Amino acid sequence: MTAMTAAEHAARAVELTAEAERLYQICLVDYQTNINEDDHSDEPYVPGADLAMLTATTQLAQVHATLALRAEVTTTER
Repeated sequence: MTAMTAAEHAARAVELTAEAERLYQICLVDYQTNINEDDHSDEPYVPGADLAMLTATTQLAQVHATLALRAEVTTTER
């Protein structure tokens, strides 16, 4: 894997943020419409895999955004 430039990290952060938003909307619909059938309660249920993907995608977007900012600072300091 080659090193990414600040612009490439920034672009990837934008892509991942959009994906995180999409996953969030899926989780929100699940939360608002699903009943937890596993324990037969009236509490809304969001599948763990959906939450895990949302969490991982959000964290990856944050990493790319941070790396983009660091690369920009390093470039401007030279």
